[in-house]
Amino acid sequence: MKLYHKILILTLLQLVAIFAFGIYQIQSLYLAQEKAFEQKIVLQNEIVSQRFGETLKQLQSSADILSNSQEVTTGLISNDTDMLYNWSHLFLTPSVQKIHFIDLTGTVISRGEAEFRFGDNLSTRSYFQQALREGTFLGIDTVDGEECLVYAKKIRQYGERPIGIISVALAIDEGVLASLAKGTSLDIAYHSSHQVISTSKKTPFIRTTSSHSIFQGNNTQEAVFSIGLTRYEELAVFQKTRTNLFLSIALIFSVLLVALHFTLHKHIKEHEQLVQLLIDFYENHLDIKTMVSHTRHVLTTCSTPEIKKTARALLNMGEKIANTQEALELLSTTDALTGLFNRRKVEACLDQKLKEGARETPFALIMIDIDHFKMINDTYGHEVGDYVLVDVAKLLQASVRQSDILGRWGGEEFLLILPKTSPEGALRLAEELRFALEQHVSSAYPNRISASFGVAHYRPKDTANLLIRRADIALYRAKHNGRNGVEYEA
Repeated sequence: MKLYHKILILTLLQLVAIFAFGIYQIQSLYLAQEKAFEQKIVLQNEIVSQRFGETLKQLQSSADILSNSQEVTTGLISNDTDMLYNWSHLFLTPSVQKIHFIDLTGTVISRGEAEFRFGDNLSTRSYFQQALREGTFLGIDTVDGEECLVYAKKIRQYGERPIGIISVALAIDEGVLASLAKGTSLDIAYHSSHQVISTSKKTPFIRTTSSHSIFQGNNTQEAVFSIGLTRYEELAVFQKTRTNLFLSIALIFSVLLVALHFTLHKHIKEHEQLVQLLIDFYENHLDIKTMVSHTRHVLTTCSTPEIKKTARALLNMGEKIANTQEALELLSTTDALTGLFNRRKVEACLDQKLKEGARETPFALIMIDIDHFKMINDTYGHEVGDYVLVDVAKLLQASVRQSDILGRWGGEEFLLILPKTSPEGALRLAEELRFALEQHVSSAYPNRISASFGVAHYRPKDTANLLIRRADIALYRAKHNGRNGVEYEA
């Protein structure tokens, strides 16, 4: 991965981590606020529900007190309209708006909210029929043309004999709904088959709960109280703030990303070019001369002062390495005494010729060993021995072709590789060399110099060791046969 991408990714990871943490904190704060808001709504729902319950209890309590009064029982038996009116009128409150005393035939004997209105028949009303049949009624029904919360109860003389019905009702209107929702942020709506009443003109509600299972009536089908929100400003402010913060974070992140990209592109790209040159050189994708050429191009095209200094230093270093590399290569491949190729270089050349031989390019090998060289060293000293080696090397070098490869194999041994040479040609050359050495007169060594020659020719599937071994065996045979001779592999 390139340096540009590494820095970009690492910086982006840090920025993402910072922004992710910020987003997490904002979201956590919002969720905490939302949870508090939810708890508040639940609490307010409980308050409204409790007020419903208290309203119903107020209706039941008023009906229970009146139905247990001896005076009311007496007035109901005697049809005393005035006395029943006076008693029921005392119990009228904002939570108890209608109190009716009804005989067993459904005829109204007295109304607490209207002194002179009685005598009408309510026998067909659901609340009257259910109270007469089951003893009580609690629900929603129409009373005097208004949908009301109604509690009706059968009145018994001495707790046994039914003598009439008392109904206590609260008209369902906007005032009643407003009183139930007072002090909360909730709104209440009442829905029935006849009407819809609400404390708010906004619909629909948000986060609605219904109480139809408690307040379902008979004549008013599917009468439902819905409790919910129409105003969401408290949480909406946090939602808007959260959205604005998220948008701000996204904008900042985008600006930083663009700025980072252009900064890196300007200052890192040129540096990356130099680094890539060094990497390619290290991984042997470029040689030193190519690297110097590319570095010179970077130096002429880059605009950053720091990169120019680095490129100039790298260029100077590369030029010094290039200037010394040839000398180092020469030293590493040349025998210091004779100036011929050393064994390492000859082995490399032999490997190359073996690869060429596999492509049907034949070649021959001549192993050369100076006769009685140990005696020369022992008798005349190593200095004369070294002179003999140099003298022989010069004579051999002067006698071979330019394409031939001659090297010192070790000690007094030389190895000659003859490309594109037949066995006959190799033997002929070996004999010429032997004769030339035999005729040569050395200025530092008083005796004649001779050498033994072992000749081998490339065979398919040969390895370096096999080929050299055959040449060495041939050389040994030449030594064994009296030296100063040429032998061909068996």
